[in-house]
Amino acid sequence: MPGDSDESYGRWKTLVPFLYDWFAHHRLVWPSLTCRWGAVLEQQSYKHKQRLYLSEQTDGTPTHPNTLVIVNVDVIKRRVAAAEHMIFEEESRSPFVKKVKTIVHPGEVNKIREFEAAPNLIVTHSDAPELFLWNIDTQGGRSGNKAAAA
Repeated sequence: MPGDSDESYGRWKTLVPFLYDWFAHHRLVWPSLTCRWGAVLEQQSYKHKQRLYLSEQTDGTPTHPNTLVIVNVDVIKRRVAAAEHMIFEEESRSPFVKKVKTIVHPGEVNKIREFEAAPNLIVTHSDAPELFLWNIDTQGGRSGNKAAAA
């Protein structure tokens, strides 16, 4: 029944602070088919900054190409986040998630892998038989699209 799932979802949202040590969300313009945690970039006493790779599956038109989104996430360590800071609101973006770069990708991104020896290199896979190798330090980011830059 549709009402039951809506009720369960609403109940889960209210229980987020009690179920998780830390919770952050980041609303994208388009849905994501895959995500992958990358290297830990920096350690602090109450949090660490970690790289996260996301994909955006668009309609694939020239005005809305599929993208690979690179973000840095401030992950709060266990038992540090206050319950009132872990409210889940679908329409907002987490202040803990900061976009670094958006790269236009040929086709949908179905898999992302990072090289541990060279964290600036990632490999992506799509429906095509080829693998795509990206140097995220030198690869140009997408610009000029206000929806993608938001």
